[in-house]
Amino acid sequence: MPAGIMAVYGLFDENQLGLSVGGAVFCNGRIQYDGRFIEFSRMWMLDKLGNNTESWFIGKCLKALHQKYKTYEGVVTWADSQRGHNGTIYLASNFVYDGESRKVKKFQGKNKKVIYERTSDETNIFIGHDLPKKRFIYYFDSKKRELMRIKKAGTKPAFS
Repeated sequence: MPAGIMAVYGLFDENQLGLSVGGAVFCNGRIQYDGRFIEFSRMWMLDKLGNNTESWFIGKCLKALHQKYKTYEGVVTWADSQRGHNGTIYLASNFVYDGESRKVKKFQGKNKKVIYERTSDETNIFIGHDLPKKRFIYYFDSKKRELMRIKKAGTKPAFS
């Protein structure tokens, strides 16, 4: 299946004529998870919404995804510590820490912008690596989720 958006969910403030105050995007973007896991690609939420709003919203999204995509095992996502994210919200939403991604080579393209090894060619200049991202998985099956949580208990993410 080609990469593409599978679901988009929004959070709206009815007191302000339906003003958007948050949203989440889910896709099937990674070939190694094709048909098994939905990728949690993006989330945005106004900071002023208060405690637990993000985990409440993620929970609603996960429930809707499970109902819509019954053949999938769950949802996979990443936390990028280079951007100040360590995955706390995913752990609070019952995701299981599943290790780290691989390092990815970065290059300077002809236009002086950063590009990555998948789109680079021999004319680009190597400038280093992105650090690995922390991977989290939410299993739709609660028994499997708990089993994986126990299995992965010794591999907790290092928070920076």
